[in-house]
Amino acid sequence: MLAGCVTPQSRPDAQSPSPTQDTTPTASPPSADSGAAADALRRLSLFRPLEGGINTPLTHIQIHGYVMVDAAAYSSRGLGDTQFSLRRADINFQRQLWRDWLFYADTQLVDGRLELKDIYLRKQTPYFGVVTIGNQQEPFGLEQYGSFRNTTFLERATTSALAPSRSIGITSSDFHGPWIWSYGFFTAGGKDEGRQQRGLALTGRLAYMLQTERGPYHLAINYSTRRYGPDNDQRFDSAPEVALNSGDHFLDTGNITGSNRVQRYGLEAAHVSGPFSWQSEYMEAHLQRDNGLPTLRFQGWYAFASWMLTGESRNYRESNATFGQVVPQVAWNGHGGGALELAVRLSRTNLNDHDVRGGQETNLTLGVNWYLDKSLRLSANVVHAVDLSKPGNPYDGKHPSALVGRLQYQF
Repeated sequence: MLAGCVTPQSRPDAQSPSPTQDTTPTASPPSADSGAAADALRRLSLFRPLEGGINTPLTHIQIHGYVMVDAAAYSSRGLGDTQFSLRRADINFQRQLWRDWLFYADTQLVDGRLELKDIYLRKQTPYFGVVTIGNQQEPFGLEQYGSFRNTTFLERATTSALAPSRSIGITSSDFHGPWIWSYGFFTAGGKDEGRQQRGLALTGRLAYMLQTERGPYHLAINYSTRRYGPDNDQRFDSAPEVALNSGDHFLDTGNITGSNRVQRYGLEAAHVSGPFSWQSEYMEAHLQRDNGLPTLRFQGWYAFASWMLTGESRNYRESNATFGQVVPQVAWNGHGGGALELAVRLSRTNLNDHDVRGGQETNLTLGVNWYLDKSLRLSANVVHAVDLSKPGNPYDGKHPSALVGRLQYQF
């Protein structure tokens, strides 16, 4: 009965293959010299359980999700030993309600913690575009606003410490010609990656997509202002770009007492030209404090370049000005195909200012992604800390490195 409920429907943000493309692999017997690892990958690629999600005909609920399993090995000067982890396990539900309202609920197991992510109602309206009401990601940042499962690297850059996370609010999103915008009003929300928003906020993002013969150029600006109530503390922190480390985060301001108001600014730029692409962001956060204490200014940036060796192109989604899922032109079936991507990223985040020493970190990351099909992805990153600066921290001035791999399956 369960097998009868499995349908090949794609997630709303998944790129659908062209009707002329045959992305369904055909089973072929392994060659005599095939290794055990290749044979296991072939069987897994052909198996693809629950591909396309589950559709329950009686209750009309669609169920999707994904699983990420990581393994990492650190250098002798790094932040720990070899580790294995269920990095994320996600399951989400969506159901069409009365008058075309969509109900969406998403829960994740993140590093052993169960977190409620997006829980909202959404509808397309004639005057305000897509209106979303509930707990949701604030529209700020290209990496942060996009889905975690579609990031080029295994972890977002450390600039995520400066971006707002999920909050309860109401947003409006729309696009007209090359202009794409999202804005909303927010209050406190649940925990997201261990962080929790407080106070009242206004957050917005305005993007411009310039279509040229060499491919689309993406430019965007972000702004967010959040005012806290009395006696509120604020904290800025970011996991390292190898999130398997189970210790304390190097970039961490701790609780900053007397926090009154934080204003965030962001700039984005990206370009896709066939198999080549690049992407960069710059962020700042200004934290105003009570009792005459000086305003704190934190900043960060990253830039990366990507090359799809097999000729695919990163999918730009005009609906919300982010990048979607990479779908191979020909799915891998043990004899060839799939999509192979190489990427390099440089990032820097500074949380040191005045009396607060939250740390400064510069990382260089090399990455490779193998998209076997639209459901299965194998990835590996080599992350090297070019600079770690945090007086009093045992890793101050050191240069640890790590090799991390991931198996990602989504349905």
